[in-house]
Amino acid sequence: MAPAVHQARRATLRIAAARELGRAEALSPHKATTDYEDVLADDAVDVVYISLSNESHLAWCVKALEAGKHVLCEKPLALSAAQVDRIAEAADRAGRTVSEAMWYRWHPRMRAAERIAASFGHGAHVDATFAVHRADHDNYRWDPARGGGALYDLGGYVLSAVLAVNGWQVPRVVSSSMTTGPTGIDTSTTATLAWDNGATAAIHVSFTAERPREVFDLRGAGEQLSLPDWPFSAVARDTVHLVHRDASGRETVTEYSDVNSYRLMVDEFNRAVGGESGGRDWTMPLAESRAIAALSEAVAREASFKEN
Repeated sequence: MAPAVHQARRATLRIAAARELGRAEALSPHKATTDYEDVLADDAVDVVYISLSNESHLAWCVKALEAGKHVLCEKPLALSAAQVDRIAEAADRAGRTVSEAMWYRWHPRMRAAERIAASFGHGAHVDATFAVHRADHDNYRWDPARGGGALYDLGGYVLSAVLAVNGWQVPRVVSSSMTTGPTGIDTSTTATLAWDNGATAAIHVSFTAERPREVFDLRGAGEQLSLPDWPFSAVARDTVHLVHRDASGRETVTEYSDVNSYRLMVDEFNRAVGGESGGRDWTMPLAESRAIAALSEAVAREASFKEN
């Protein structure tokens, strides 16, 4: 994120805070500190980016908003739909903007996928998988008290993708299962979802994959849309593709190169909150973050459990 701010057209990394000063200084800000409150007290700061562990997002989002700052917050924005509501209320009181930094959604490939999916009609099926191998058991992602687990860490990607291609309509959870690890987090979660219009989805997230695996594939009414290479983690150096086969069988492959979605997110957020975009720039709406949080809760609530 720090390189993206440095590369952005109209952004300056004014101040960075970390528990260890050297970590903050490594981001090359104008100022570095070990006190998060220093960031909120800096009158030159317009936007605060929050990348703390998951259980801290609610409190620091609210504090930043009350300090008069706009907020970009790492996913998950919050650990429940009720927490998203509290953040939204604080944003309304402060007259400031909050957006979940789900950076892959700023990638033009994902924006194109969302537009194409709107033409699929009823009854489409989407598969979405984000599986990695996390062996760093000292990381907060393995601590249930800090919002750890595969569903909180990776679920936002797959759930936002399946919701986005279904017009953000709320599905029902047909079935779900979680595998719990020795620390009590879900090391993997799988769910089947269904919508009233006949659409379905299968999602899977995991910390224990033998090798990284990402899938986004939409099929329906003779059409197919897929993002065959790193749909949820493509970085600027990656050349990635969108493949669309329409109902006539004609296949179109679109290539995307040298796209830094982090920088796009920073630029568009800055212009949007600065009133410079004339409505052209995009920030992820809180209603979408709330839908993701609510669906995540539903998947967890309906899950059957087994121990790893």
